[in-house]
Amino acid sequence: MSVAVEGRPVRLTAGKLRTLLVALALSAGRVVSVERLAEMVWCDRFPADSRRSLQNYAARLRSAMGDRLIETRPGGLLLRADADDVDALRFLRILDRAAQARDPDAERELLDEALALWRSEPFEDVDSPWLRESEAPHLTERHLAALERRVDLDLVGGRKSRFTADLRRLTSRHPLRESLWLRLLQALGQDGRRAEVLDRYEELRTRLAHDLGVDPHPAIQRLYAEQLADHPNAHAEPPADHPRAAVVAGPSATGDPPDRPAGVASLFAASPRRLPPATVDFVGRERDLASLAALVQAEPATAIVVDGMAGVGKTTLVVHHAHQVAALFPDGQLFIDLHGHTPGCAPVPPEDALHRLLRTLNVPADRIPPHVEDRAALYRGLLADRKVLLVLDDAAGEAQIRPLLPGSASCRVLVTSRRRLTGLDGTRTLTLGVPPPADAIAMFTRVAGPHRVAGTAAGTLAETVTRCELLPLAIRLAATRLRSHPTWSVVRLLARLTPARRRLAELAVGERSVAVAIDMSYRSLPERLQRAYRLLCAHTCESFGADQAAALMDADTLAAERVLEGLMEANLLQEPAPGRYAFHGLIRDHGAELATGEGSGSTGRAMPLIGLPRPPRGALAERNG
Repeated sequence: MSVAVEGRPVRLTAGKLRTLLVALALSAGRVVSVERLAEMVWCDRFPADSRRSLQNYAARLRSAMGDRLIETRPGGLLLRADADDVDALRFLRILDRAAQARDPDAERELLDEALALWRSEPFEDVDSPWLRESEAPHLTERHLAALERRVDLDLVGGRKSRFTADLRRLTSRHPLRESLWLRLLQALGQDGRRAEVLDRYEELRTRLAHDLGVDPHPAIQRLYAEQLADHPNAHAEPPADHPRAAVVAGPSATGDPPDRPAGVASLFAASPRRLPPATVDFVGRERDLASLAALVQAEPATAIVVDGMAGVGKTTLVVHHAHQVAALFPDGQLFIDLHGHTPGCAPVPPEDALHRLLRTLNVPADRIPPHVEDRAALYRGLLADRKVLLVLDDAAGEAQIRPLLPGSASCRVLVTSRRRLTGLDGTRTLTLGVPPPADAIAMFTRVAGPHRVAGTAAGTLAETVTRCELLPLAIRLAATRLRSHPTWSVVRLLARLTPARRRLAELAVGERSVAVAIDMSYRSLPERLQRAYRLLCAHTCESFGADQAAALMDADTLAAERVLEGLMEANLLQEPAPGRYAFHGLIRDHGAELATGEGSGSTGRAMPLIGLPRPPRGALAERNG
């Protein structure tokens, strides 16, 4: 951490002093309350008089930096600075501009500007649990995603990437982040470093197998196979049990059946079984599993869609069920992650998804047609009259999955999505909600470990999962934090989750975060829905009507209903009763935090939304209190 005032370096040696300055800098130009600052500086080890201690630290900051920069305001402190004066905030603002850039050259220039601000891991010389657990992971994720996007722009443009050294360093620091490994292998391949590609792939494969018990992502396996085919030693016969043997396996010796395209390997010489491992600590969900089983066993449908909000457990449920019914589909079970809402990954285009599926079905790469329509036709021909279960995970929308549907009544397709895929004809839908409290407590207990909750009052466990709003991802992260802190009790964890403004920061472990998961849904919205989301989260009660939303948005009721429908389509808003709307508690926290961050949520005034007709004069009389 470095500090300069008008070009003059300022040296701050006291750890708490540095933490206070960072806390103020991350809210530059805005008042930070005394209570919030105390949480940031001392976590839960407050001094006897935290207000007086903060005043003393503020005085020391003024002495070091000048009187005019640190102001005491009613209820808190303020750092007089613009966001562009703080590298971390400037970094995020530039990345937001890059995400909106329509021209690749402009995006590349903005990403370069942002990445140039990144000197090392954030706040690594500031000893603060708050920074380490709350702020640093978010900044690190944004940096990694930006670097990956910057590399993509080089590779798509046919350029040699100048970030290969960065990718080597970061894959060492984040050895399980496959999106970094994919870019590293792509960059090495584009540089003609085939031998290093093969060595690095083996390094990743060994690490994943040892740490997680899984194979590399199919995209990485495909890249490896392509590089292997071009390698001078590619034609050496690997041992039958070597991992390369499965990757380079060619057509069946028995030949292709007459109803398959000539030269295409027979899929059914060895049925593919590509389901990811089921979650070992899966509990409950009996009613949802029964509903899903009924949909799968009913008359054939185009697809069975399981939708729901971020973190509600869609993939976990579908994969668990897929393993239960796998025997009903003896010709194979396929799985593909479409990355509809994965940080740092763009949604998989249909043509790329078809390429992966066809390679999984043993179609040689040189036999895969270049056009998406021809790939889809070949894919449907291979699956015709076969009993195959296909799981399409994290779909971004109807257009992404429509070409991937087999069109055969003997196949079953399970789709998970955060969006309600109402544009697909012939589908059946299961909207997944949060589990009942008993299941939530059972899940928390299993993830944390029974010994970690032994002796805890039932009411305390119930309150803990309630503070997680019964969201499975939140429960899992909270339980993981308890398990990873042997000295913590459930009571201590609950105390950390109790301040509403703090719990999103608490619900994060490593690169997994409730806030990031919800943020990916938010970022998929168009601008006008993003504005409505922030406004409604900040200013509505637990339940509200369309007329109240219309008054807040300075729009008529019909226009407000269309906005509410858009938020419901993204599963960011619920309709618990006809005409009544509500946000899940953690979604409300996220939206309110965004509104506070932009400074739009403090006035209580209406925010007109672009493109919405204004109501007639007098229609704003009723406001939501």
